[in-house]
Amino acid sequence: MEQQQTKTNYPALYTLIIVFFFWGFIAAGNSVFIPFCKNYFHLDQFQSQLIDFAFYTAYYIGALLLFIFSSIGGKDLVGKWGYKKVSFMVYYFLLWEQQQ
Repeated sequence: MEQQQTKTNYPALYTLIIVFFFWGFIAAGNSVFIPFCKNYFHLDQFQSQLIDFAFYTAYYIGALLLFIFSSIGGKDLVGKWGYKKVSFMVYYFLLWEQQQ
């Protein structure tokens, strides 16, 4: 008797879980990073909370830019190039900018 194999999306689910875990871990690190910056740079409360605002705003702007570029081009960049290639290009760009 033949068994039919059902295609599942478990690898995508595992990737999503890992990404959200790391995102949460980095976001939780802000609770330690903000008081450090507040003491080290002698910031008041408003200035120290701008660090948190900038952290979440960066995610929003990145997603918005990806949406705009995808809408203008009419194609999904991540779907077209693949998740691994796009991730590599982003990391390469970030590391290249730090070297400059």
